[in-house]
Amino acid sequence: MRKVFAGLLIALLLAPTAARADDWTTGRLAKVLIGGGAIAVGAAVAAKSSQTTTTTSAVVGTSESSTFSKSQLITGLAVAGTGGIILWDGLRSHSPGPSTQIGVSAGKQSRGLFIRRVW
Repeated sequence: MRKVFAGLLIALLLAPTAARADDWTTGRLAKVLIGGGAIAVGAAVAAKSSQTTTTTSAVVGTSESSTFSKSQLITGLAVAGTGGIILWDGLRSHSPGPSTQIGVSAGKQSRGLFIRRVW
């Protein structure tokens, strides 16, 4: 269980790095790796939310006891979902769209408002 939480902590600490990655090649690779890791860690945490223990005794025989952690399941699914979003963002194509710039020029010879559309 400690390994799972250590992996979860590492994934959460690296996630802001993936969000700021602007370089097309290394940034996309970082998002893919961090997103895939977060999905794996989240799935492992969610899978460990339910456990069954079997005990055997001479008097009673064999008995099973089950435990379930709703908060651990929700945490695992949230981490896996966040990892999926980061992975999707790293895999999709980022084509730059048009941008509009509006400015005002002030001077003795040229004054006015200009609008520039960049594709």
